[in-house]
Amino acid sequence: MYNIVMFAHNEEKHIVNSISSVLDSVDVNLNKLYVIANGCTDNTSSEIVKFQLAVSSDKISLIELELGDKCNAWNHYVHNIANGSPVHFFVDADVQFVPGTFGRLSQCLANAEFANAAAGLPFSGRNQQQYLDMVKQGRCLFGNCYALKMEFIEKIRQKSFYLPIGLGWIDSAITKIVNRDLEDISNPKEGRIIYDSESGYRFDSLSLFSKADRQLYINRIVRYRLGKYQEKYLEKCSFLSWPRVLDKINASVLSDIKSNAKWFNILDRYFVVKRIIKQNQKLEKVNVPL
Repeated sequence: MYNIVMFAHNEEKHIVNSISSVLDSVDVNLNKLYVIANGCTDNTSSEIVKFQLAVSSDKISLIELELGDKCNAWNHYVHNIANGSPVHFFVDADVQFVPGTFGRLSQCLANAEFANAAAGLPFSGRNQQQYLDMVKQGRCLFGNCYALKMEFIEKIRQKSFYLPIGLGWIDSAITKIVNRDLEDISNPKEGRIIYDSESGYRFDSLSLFSKADRQLYINRIVRYRLGKYQEKYLEKCSFLSWPRVLDKINASVLSDIKSNAKWFNILDRYFVVKRIIKQNQKLEKVNVPL
């Protein structure tokens, strides 16, 4: 048996297609599909409800969170929702899944003694080969589609590990804890990430002619840039001492950019700074439990 949790933030255009793709790609071992609508200001939640009514499925459960932050949504699922199913999939709401992906990956993960996670493979995209190589060499999990063993989730709970709210480079952080068994060691362990060559996801390429796609691309690049600077500070800490919220680290990044402006490009001096300020404003409006 396995669960699937889908993270959705303002995905009204894609959410129905993604949920349909999940249901077309699962087998009889699906226990529950949780869709976490986090901080949505569009019609994502209402589209999910309409779809639930249309298909009359008791497999789909909608969860709404006020804070629009993927790490917060991930923490909520891992610590409060994940049940006794042996395998738990984490997927994004803007991709399509290869038929049979969830059944094959869950079986592979269940049979892999030392693995903590199974990675879905990208079957589209300009950098497909690069990302394929990264997954196959055990160097990366991508948030579009991956699975964790319940045993590893229990370890996360026992050690009270949380992804920091406001983190930009989420995939990198999850890859690190998976490859190191949540231990503070310098080198990753072997065999912690497995994959199946026929299982994964596809997504539509972004268009230069679409204003929304151009904005999405910029937001993605800025998020990764911020995550790279945050990671420099997180590397100085043990996993279990990572802050629950990155407000202080963001303040340090902001100070670095302002005091050493000549070493940072325009993307950092304007867009990264703007993202940090926006994050701070968002956190001020929401009561984040620490």
